[in-house]
Amino acid sequence: MSSPLFESWQRATEHGGVRLVVLLGLFASGCASSPTGSAPQNTAATRVTSATSATQTSLTPPVPVPPSAPASAPATEPASPLANANAPIGLTPTVLPARAGEGTWSTLGSTAQGPVMWATSIRPFADRPAVTASYATFDQTRVRAALYNGTELPGGGPWINGPKVPPAAVPALVAAFNGGFKFKHIKGGYFTEGRVLKPLLDGEATLAIGIDGRITIGIYGTDLTNDGSWSSLRQNLPMVVDGGREVVSTAHEVGVDKIYWGNDFGGAELDYRSALCIRTDGLMMYAEVGRVDINGLTRALVSAGCLRAMELDINGKWPQLVTFTNPGTATRDPIALDSRMGHLDRYLTTGSTKDFVALFDPALLPNDVVR
Repeated sequence: MSSPLFESWQRATEHGGVRLVVLLGLFASGCASSPTGSAPQNTAATRVTSATSATQTSLTPPVPVPPSAPASAPATEPASPLANANAPIGLTPTVLPARAGEGTWSTLGSTAQGPVMWATSIRPFADRPAVTASYATFDQTRVRAALYNGTELPGGGPWINGPKVPPAAVPALVAAFNGGFKFKHIKGGYFTEGRVLKPLLDGEATLAIGIDGRITIGIYGTDLTNDGSWSSLRQNLPMVVDGGREVVSTAHEVGVDKIYWGNDFGGAELDYRSALCIRTDGLMMYAEVGRVDINGLTRALVSAGCLRAMELDINGKWPQLVTFTNPGTATRDPIALDSRMGHLDRYLTTGSTKDFVALFDPALLPNDVVR
């Protein structure tokens, strides 16, 4: 085949003196397709061709986990997050020949202290080469997180953190990513700005943001409770990875016979899915994988070194992580982690109908601008 699988995997640009590496990953026409004949999906990118919408069959058992996250290793507490400009250990490609740069981490976002976010894309399944996973790993100890409230989810208000980032906080914005399911699709709860919008349930996976702005995930009632130390608690189904292992088959919700992992987008169970995890190296990681079912999602999370993980929103253009140009200024243009992500203006201009999480540079964030 004369044309390469990828063109221009990475492009370095300068924005306000801060180096931002943007992943491009352009697919060349006529590249290899999956065994079912569906077109290959795009990697983390800002300019790529349209991603495939072809439906895929069910996934087979997990492939071996790369050396950076051994599947056989016993569950341990995460190590201290990486410091300074040290990128995570690369992921081992499972589909050969590998794309240029596949599995290699590149700087995606920085604060005044240096790089804090890194990104990569990889095809995690040797048996499903059309599936692409894009990951953004960040040092949660050097950013300040905040939960923002959409016009429809949770609705209501008035909110300090409404449907878009306020102008005063825009220069400090490092990244933003989607929240979870609509309330009608989950049993768990939602707490923010001192208000319980939906009761929190024991046993549910919970995205938690402390009053100090530190973000984590855990099991409500076991790892954390609403004890006054949290500014926001957002639940979304049970944990899908725990102890570095997939736990979907044993997941349980109170009063629920069969957990609804999400399949309402045109009746499709195989779709784009997002998740948030704590990695074995202690860093947080956002993941977007598609098209997969819940088992495909967890399989991709474990292979990328997730110690604990919860599913976030799925379907269509809702899975989305965005970084921004020109840090430290009032003019910020969104850059998508993955070309399959759309509606990039929702966090700054049009406003989001659903909840989302924003990450800020603490050194640039004015006091009392976010809750």
